[in-house]
Amino acid sequence: MTALFFAVLVLLHLVQSLDAATPFLNTYLDEQSRNSMQKVFEKALTSKDITSTYHGVAGLRLLGVTVDGAKLKTVCDIANSAETQDISSLYAKSSIIAISKAPECKIIAVKGAKEIIEGTAKAQKPVAQDLYYALAAAANMGIKVSENDFVAALTTAMKEGSASSLAYGLNAASLLEKSKADKFLVRVEDLIGQADEVDGKYLQLEGGISITALGIHGIYALADKVNKSPNVKSDEAVKLASYLLSRKGVQRDRAAFLLLEALNKFAENNFQIPVSFSLASNMAMSDTQKNVKIRVCNVLGKSVGLLSVSVDAITHTASKEIVSTRKQLTRVADDKSNTLYELTLSGTKSRGFYLLSLTAGSQDKRLIGTNGATVLIKLLAKVRIEKATVAVGDRELPKLTNVNSVKEGAKLGKVLEADTHSKMEIKFVVREAETGETVTVHQAFVAFVHTKTNQEIIFVATPNSARTYTFDLDFADKIVKDFSGVSGTYAVHLIIGDPAISHAIDWNLVNVKLDLPPMPTRKVKKSEEIIYDKLPEIKHKFREPEKRPPSLVSDTFTVICCVPLLILLGMWFAIGINFGEMPVSLWTLLFHISLGGVFGLYVTFWLKLNMFDTLKYLSLIGAVLFISGNRLLRMIASSKK
Repeated sequence: MTALFFAVLVLLHLVQSLDAATPFLNTYLDEQSRNSMQKVFEKALTSKDITSTYHGVAGLRLLGVTVDGAKLKTVCDIANSAETQDISSLYAKSSIIAISKAPECKIIAVKGAKEIIEGTAKAQKPVAQDLYYALAAAANMGIKVSENDFVAALTTAMKEGSASSLAYGLNAASLLEKSKADKFLVRVEDLIGQADEVDGKYLQLEGGISITALGIHGIYALADKVNKSPNVKSDEAVKLASYLLSRKGVQRDRAAFLLLEALNKFAENNFQIPVSFSLASNMAMSDTQKNVKIRVCNVLGKSVGLLSVSVDAITHTASKEIVSTRKQLTRVADDKSNTLYELTLSGTKSRGFYLLSLTAGSQDKRLIGTNGATVLIKLLAKVRIEKATVAVGDRELPKLTNVNSVKEGAKLGKVLEADTHSKMEIKFVVREAETGETVTVHQAFVAFVHTKTNQEIIFVATPNSARTYTFDLDFADKIVKDFSGVSGTYAVHLIIGDPAISHAIDWNLVNVKLDLPPMPTRKVKKSEEIIYDKLPEIKHKFREPEKRPPSLVSDTFTVICCVPLLILLGMWFAIGINFGEMPVSLWTLLFHISLGGVFGLYVTFWLKLNMFDTLKYLSLIGAVLFISGNRLLRMIASSKK
């Protein structure tokens, strides 16, 4: 897995380095992508939405897939029963009927269809999308419209200048008469000017794949209509095609249909047809198999006619050495698609990646992207390991003497022993099997695998200036930590990997018995401790109420509190109360009633009221008590005078 990952990284780096100033196509709509699109369109046929149904029928037609009778009848029933209250549904319905050409799909007179179509041109603010739908629906249904009205409306709508309005506007203009459509071709430059470049090899319009594909179709449909070349540079056209092909896995029916429609227009128009160069054979070559096949085709994978394909240069990417120039490719004799060309590599001796610079010559002036194309291949070589030695000895010795030689593929016949006072040394040389040349590889590892626990510890072996790999391992405390203090027998493996060798090597060189001290147990902090067991449930416990005294105690306390009052009342009765001095008036009555009310309020507060309610009531009763008491005292004072 490690070797594969490294190979992928190397390949990505090399592919990124291929981005040259001249853009080119290295892919096309292959069979896998066509099958994916077919599934998207077949799913759209099951939809009750007439627009999705239209995309499904139209997309399958572009793929050359025939819709069976039962499905076609269902589609026609949906089209015939669909309501046409707006121009988009009228466009979808009329397009399905026009495309299917089945007896079940008959053009039924749609009430108000002409009014709906003409209404789009007479709208106060005409919309380019509606104008395109209207002209297409009129063409499908054979309805004559006033093109002058549509020219005026289209001119107004395209003044908005957005990518969407220009894309729909160019498609609408392609449905007008040649003399009236010609004036709109200049807007192609405005549309291309809005395209954003991505990674130096893609051009896309605002709105993504749908608007970009729609704009491309409109550009070349209008150019074909007026028979004039659009103002699109070859590099721009190639980048637009490259963006379309980068989205060939799209899963939305509308986007898939517009993408396929644009690719078909790129494959067949009168002015610019992008050419794709792709590797048709295995990327990996070997000493016995150096035959390279290149597919040269249009964006749909079809032939672009007779070509003269040649390799301008074959360059070794690592050394930048040009190993061969000006090689002519020959057509593959048994290729019925007329897109395959082959070449037998020569001059490639060193293993590694090679860059093939390709050119295709043709009499067809429409073909673009035929220069500067590159294809990456790699030449694999077999390698062998020689002069492999292994030694274990005292770590204090400057040079180990008990060196053991091991033949490639074999394992040392004895088990070596080592401890923390030992060190280990492994040396070996990697050579190409055919040439015998000493080479370095991208990956050279020494792996220690415990024979019982399968624990792996991997170290890197590095080459010296003479390309001899040396691995030194001192079993000191630092290395003991790598082994986690696990003693036992370890199988020592030599692992060699490289993206340019035909087979990786995993060689059990020797077994070593290690005697290592156990790792000291480190006390884990509570904050660092990882507990996987279920934690105890958190139970919320509220404060328990204080224990109340027995009722006898509380009753006794109440009686004691009431004793002074009882004594007071008793003394009043014993002495006698003089009611003769009490003036007879309303204030006297109010004073005693309010005073009794205050005492009653205190009793109520003790029983059930809270402080705030008590204060509210006390303010009212207290006011009456204060006023009546004041008047009563004044009356008593005046009577004594």
